[in-house]
Amino acid sequence: MAHIRTWHLKVCLCVGTFLILLLVWGHVAQEGPKGALGLDLSPLFHGDLVRPPCRDRLVLLILVTSHPAHTEQRKVIRKTWAAQGAMATYPWQAVFLIGRTLDVELDWHIHKEHVANGDILMGNYLDTYRNLTLKVMHGLQWAAGTCQPRYILKTDDDCFVNTERLPAFLALSNQLREGLYVGSTFSREKRVVIRDPSSKWYVSKQSYEPDTYPPYASGIGYVLSLDVAKTVLAVAQATPPIPMEDAYVGILADRAGIKLLSSTRFAKHNLKWSICNYRYLMVIHRVSPAEQEVALGNVQLANTACTMNKEVTHW
Repeated sequence: MAHIRTWHLKVCLCVGTFLILLLVWGHVAQEGPKGALGLDLSPLFHGDLVRPPCRDRLVLLILVTSHPAHTEQRKVIRKTWAAQGAMATYPWQAVFLIGRTLDVELDWHIHKEHVANGDILMGNYLDTYRNLTLKVMHGLQWAAGTCQPRYILKTDDDCFVNTERLPAFLALSNQLREGLYVGSTFSREKRVVIRDPSSKWYVSKQSYEPDTYPPYASGIGYVLSLDVAKTVLAVAQATPPIPMEDAYVGILADRAGIKLLSSTRFAKHNLKWSICNYRYLMVIHRVSPAEQEVALGNVQLANTACTMNKEVTHW
C-alpha cells in the first residue's frame, strides 16, 4: 500500500507541475509595444529553488545550459574548468541553467545537488529542447539583473571552457568593453530557416517571416558585454521567441544594431588540437566528461610547453 501511495503522490505532483508550467507558458508571451508577441520572463522566476549567490565584482559569469539528467557532466565540470580558488585575480563563476521536469524524483535530486553546490539556476519552465530559448533568456535576465558581471559567456554542458585564460583575456586584452557580441558564426547557407515541421529546428513563418537568419554566434559559446545583454533583453520584450536560442539572440542583436564579431577562439568541433592551441582556444564543443580532464591538463601543460609561442591578444 505504501508503494501505491508513493506512486499516486508522484503522479499528482507530475500532473500539478505540468498544469502550472502550461499556465506559465501562457504568460511568458506578452504583447509588445508594436503589437508583436514578445517575452515576459518574470513568470520563469516563480520557482522553489533558491537562486545562486553572485560573487563580488565579477569579470565573467558563465551560464551553462544543462539537461536535468546530466548529473555526471555537471559533476566533472565542477572538478575541472569550473573549479577555482577563492581569491581569483579576475573574479568569475559558473552557473548551470536547468528547467523543471515531470520526474519528481529527478527534481528532488537537482534540489539536493544545488544545496550541495549552490550553482544551479532553475527556471519555472519545462526543460525541453524547444524551450531552450526560455532557458537562456531566463539566465541572461538573472545574470544582467542580479549579478551584473562585466561579461557573460553562454555555453553548454558538453563544452570545455578555458577559464585559465578567458577571464584574464577579457579583463586585460579585450578592447570592446561595451557592444561586445562575439562567437563562432555560421555561413549564410547554414542560416536558412528550417520550415519542416518534423525538424526540432522548425520555425514557422508566423514565428519568423524571413527565410534566413541574420548573422549569429553558435550556441556552443558566445560572449556578451553587460550592456549588450541588457539590450537584447529589452528588445526581446517585443520580439516573438523561436526555439533556436542562438539564432534568437542573433535576431535581437540585429534589431538592436549590435554587430556580431566572428572569432575562431570558439571551436564547434573537438578536433585533435595541439597542446599550444590551448593557449588560444576559449571554448571547445563536443567534449565528453572524460575529455574535460584531458582538456584541462592540456591547458596547464600549454602554460609551460608553449611559452616560446607569441600570445594572441585579439579575438
